[in-house]
Amino acid sequence: MSVSRSFLLAMQAGNLSWKRPVWWCCMLKRQRWLYLFAYLLISSVLLISCSWLNFSGDTRVTPTPTPSEATLAKLHWCGKPLMIFRDEGAPAMITAVATVVTATPSIGATPTALVTATTASTPTTITDWTQVEPYLGFTVYLPPTLPLASCLTSVSGTIHDPILGGSFTIGYLLPDHSSVSLSEAPLRSQNTTFQCILSPTATSTSSRSGSTKEGSPTTTPGKGEASLQVCTGAHDMTRIVFSARGTTQALERFFASLQPDVKWIPS
Repeated sequence: MSVSRSFLLAMQAGNLSWKRPVWWCCMLKRQRWLYLFAYLLISSVLLISCSWLNFSGDTRVTPTPTPSEATLAKLHWCGKPLMIFRDEGAPAMITAVATVVTATPSIGATPTALVTATTASTPTTITDWTQVEPYLGFTVYLPPTLPLASCLTSVSGTIHDPILGGSFTIGYLLPDHSSVSLSEAPLRSQNTTFQCILSPTATSTSSRSGSTKEGSPTTTPGKGEASLQVCTGAHDMTRIVFSARGTTQALERFFASLQPDVKWIPS
């Protein structure tokens, strides 16, 4: 009996001696995990705070979308530059004209020849835009941008014209091989309503194909077909007539986007 009791006491003591190190090791491991978790948490906070300080000056490279349009000055000539302006009011050239005056002859009198001065205006050609723009008498309105790969075909105009005063015409060839041209002059009438009509070329083509009924080619805004049209309107004191391909609604938006003092000479 005493042997069995002592054996039990020895077994209990052994169990205690075995459980205590295991429990202690578990506590140590748990503390290590707590320390590791705390370290990761503090590191995350520090990283977030550092990145927050860099938000105002984020240097990450974001993909830049490829532009689909370019300013007029960044376009190029389609071929050889063609820019001609005419000064219709150039200084007059004085010519001498001999006129024979026959007065009532008297006995022994000889007709006398009087020399009178007449003037003849000789238009001159100008190729410098800076010498033309101040004398046009109106502000030129142009689109701020055009599709990439567009090119400038020609530019022309007049100044000091006795009838128009001044005029300006410019044309572009677009990437889809269509063209857009603008002709501008001082506003002479009170009618500033924007309106479009089918180009005579488009009308004759449609008539030959049998797709257009007889009658006026005037289109309803927003309902015109994407064909070549001639549109007219006014910005401030400038009368603008342009031809382009598109619906009337699209051409009206194009007209509304025209801006004054746009740099158009290719750089």
